[in-house]
Amino acid sequence: MTDEQKQIELKDDEAPDLGIQTAINVQLSLTLGIQAAINVQLSLTMEQKQISVPAKQHQWFIAQNLESDSQIFYTIDDHQYHYQKRVNELHGRRIRAYFHGWVILSNHPDDVLWSLWNPLTSKLIRLPPLVHEQEPTHECCLSAPPDEQGSVFLLTTSEVPTIVFSRLDRKTKRLKWTEMSYAKQLRIISGVDDCLLESPTCCNGKVYAMTSGPDYMFVIHVDIMVKGDKEVVITLMPFVELPYTSYHCCPAHNNFDTIDMFLKGSCQDLFCIGVCFTDETMIGNVYLSKLDVTSMMWEKVVDLKDAIFFIEYASGYSTCYYDSAVNSEVGGYVHILGESGKIIYSFHAEDRTVSLSSMPRLVQESQVHAWAMLEWRLEIDHFESKQEEAEKDAQIIIKPEKGDNTGFDCKTGESHFLDIPIHILEIIMEHCIAIEYMRFRATCKHCHLAAPSIQWNNEATLRRLQTYSLVSPWLMVLDNYRGIITFIDPICGERYFITTPQELKGDYRIYYSRFGWLLMYKIEGGPEIALFNPFTSDIRKLPRVPCLQSFCFSAPPTSSDCMVVGFTRFGPRHIFICFVSREPTWLHFPFNFGGDDPYSYHFPTFNGGDVYALCNNDQGVHSFRDMTGTGYSWDIVIDEAPKSHCKSRAKYFMSSCDQHLLLVIIDDLGRSVEVFKLNESTTEWEKTNCLGKHMIYISGTSCICLDAKSPEMGNKIYFPRTLHKDGTKIVFYSLETNSLFDLVFMSPFSVLHYS
Repeated sequence: MTDEQKQIELKDDEAPDLGIQTAINVQLSLTLGIQAAINVQLSLTMEQKQISVPAKQHQWFIAQNLESDSQIFYTIDDHQYHYQKRVNELHGRRIRAYFHGWVILSNHPDDVLWSLWNPLTSKLIRLPPLVHEQEPTHECCLSAPPDEQGSVFLLTTSEVPTIVFSRLDRKTKRLKWTEMSYAKQLRIISGVDDCLLESPTCCNGKVYAMTSGPDYMFVIHVDIMVKGDKEVVITLMPFVELPYTSYHCCPAHNNFDTIDMFLKGSCQDLFCIGVCFTDETMIGNVYLSKLDVTSMMWEKVVDLKDAIFFIEYASGYSTCYYDSAVNSEVGGYVHILGESGKIIYSFHAEDRTVSLSSMPRLVQESQVHAWAMLEWRLEIDHFESKQEEAEKDAQIIIKPEKGDNTGFDCKTGESHFLDIPIHILEIIMEHCIAIEYMRFRATCKHCHLAAPSIQWNNEATLRRLQTYSLVSPWLMVLDNYRGIITFIDPICGERYFITTPQELKGDYRIYYSRFGWLLMYKIEGGPEIALFNPFTSDIRKLPRVPCLQSFCFSAPPTSSDCMVVGFTRFGPRHIFICFVSREPTWLHFPFNFGGDDPYSYHFPTFNGGDVYALCNNDQGVHSFRDMTGTGYSWDIVIDEAPKSHCKSRAKYFMSSCDQHLLLVIIDDLGRSVEVFKLNESTTEWEKTNCLGKHMIYISGTSCICLDAKSPEMGNKIYFPRTLHKDGTKIVFYSLETNSLFDLVFMSPFSVLHYS
C-alpha cells in the first residue's frame, strides 16, 4: 500500500448479501449495459385495479419518495403511463448510477451505506459503512462487473482530491474501503493546483474522468491495476483534451452564463455533454460530442438515432444516464431535469433544438427526492407486431377493369383528366402558389411540362412569393449539419427547402430579420457576420467583429443608410456600429453609465431612428439615440419590468408595434402569456389584452410584431413550445380567449420579416 493510501475503519463485519429476492409481480424486460435482456415477473396495481402494460417503445424513468419508500415509474413522452409501487431493494436507498447491469445505490440522506443491485439476478452487494468527517458530494463508478477479476468500485468528491475505492472480487467475505490522494499526480499532469476529478465513467473496459477547471480541461485515464490479492494501484494519465465549444471561445455568443460538462461512456463510445445555462437554472443549449478513438478527435454528434441521455439536477447532485437501445420514436434526445424537478429540457441531437415539457402530474404532486432513468422497459406480447403484419396483408389493390373509361392509362399509370392544351395549363400554373404549384407539377407529365421548376432567384417568382407572404410570414429553420434551409408556411404547415449557400455553411445562427434579410452570426473558426437574402441569394459579408450578444439593423442592406448595431457586455467596448455601404469597419464605444454597468442588452429594435433594447432581460428598457461615427446618447426609458403573474420562471421578449414598445412575458412552459405596452407619456407598462390587427412571432433570438393580413391570425402570439414525439410544437396564444392552441409541428424557427 502506498503512502497516499490508507484503509478506512470498518463498522460492519457483515458479508455481502447476495441473495435478496425481488418480490415484485410485473413483467419487465431489463436491458443491461451489455444489452442482455431477461424478463422479471412483476405485477403493478393502481387504486386497487389491475392495469394494462403499455407499449415497449417507451423509455421508463423512476421518481423516488425516500420518506415513504415508494417509487413512481413514468414516461415523459406519454404522460398516461405512470405507476406507483414499492421495490424492496430500494427501501431507504436512492439510485445513483448504473454500470455493467448493476444499479448503484446509497442510503438517504447521509450516503454512508453504499450497495450494488443487479436486477437480473436479484443480488445485492452491501459495502461497509463509509465514515465521513464531512458530508462530501460523491460521484461513483464501477470499473467492471463485481464477479470479474480486478473489479473496483470507486468514489470521487467535489471537495477534496481523493478517490475512495473498494475491491469487489476479493475471495474474502469482508469488503473494505481504501482512500487515496491523487493531488500530486494531477498537479504533475496539469501543472496547476486545485484540480479535481469529475464525472467518472467506463468505456471499453477502462475508467475515465475529467478535469474541467478554467486552466486545464482534459480527460484523464484512471488506470486501475490489481496486484495479487491485496494491492490496488491507481495511476492517472492524460488521455485527450475536452472538446472546445463555442461557449468556451466566446460565452457572449450564446448569451450563456455557465456551462456544465459531463463525461459518459458506453461499451465502445465515449461522449462529452456540455449543458449551457442562460441563468442559474434555465438551460439554453446543449453541446454533444463523441470521441473518435482512431484520430483522438471529438466529433459533433449529428444524430443519436435510438440512443437517449438523461441528466438530472433535482436531487442536489447531477447524474448522467445513457441507454443505446431505445425505440427510434423516443430516441435521439438528451433529456435534462431542472433543479425544480418539474421541468424537462429536451435537446434533440439531429434538429439541434431545446424544447420544454412538464413532468407527469403524479410526479409533480408527490414528495420526490431522487430521479433516475431506468435501463429497463416493459415487455409486451407480440400483438402490435402481428397487428401491423395483418394490416400489411390486408392492403387493397385496385385494378381497372376492361372497358372502364375512367381516364386512367394502365400502361403509363397516369391520369388524363388534365388532358387540356398546354397553354391553358400554363395560365393555371401562374395562379398557383408554393405548395399548390409543386403538387400540381407532380400530378402528371403534362403538368410537369407546363410548370417549370421554381427559380428562387427569379424576380417574378420572388414577387409572387412575397405577395403570398403578406398573408403569412415565412418561418425559417436553419439546419447547419445537413446544409438545408427550411421555410414553413405557418397556416398549413407545408415546408420548402433550399440548400445553404457555401459561404454560410458552418455554425451560423440567425439573430435578426427585417426587410426580407437575415442577420447571421457564427463564432467557431473566428467570429463572422453576414446579411443574407434567402430568395435572391444575395450575401453581404461584414468585417469580423468580437463576440456580440444581440443585433439589429435599420434598413435593407442594399440601401445607402443601412446601419448594423451590436451589443456585448464583455470586454472594454460594448456597442458596435457598422454602416454597410461605407468603409467596411466597425465603430465601437464603451458603456459609461456608472453603477453596475456593463449591462446585457437583448431584443434590440429600431423604433424610428433610435434603438431600444431590453436591459438584463427584466430590468427595463434603455434607448440609444444619435448613433453616428462619433458616439451616441443614452437614456433609461423605464427602469423596471412590470410585475408578472407567472407561477414559474418568466422569459421576457420585446418588440415595437406602430411606434409603441411591447413587452411579452411567458412562463417556462408557455401556460401564462402576458402582453404590456409602454405608455410613453407616463413611462409605465400597461397590460393589454388586444393587439388589434397585429400578431407577434417569438423565437429564441427575436420577437417580431407584424400586421395580420387575415383576421384569423390577428391578436395572437406564436412561439415554439414543449416536447412532442413528432418534434417541437409550434403553438399560438389567443389574447381574446386567453387560451393556448396547437399550430404545426416543426423545429424552433426564425421569422423572415419583410417590413
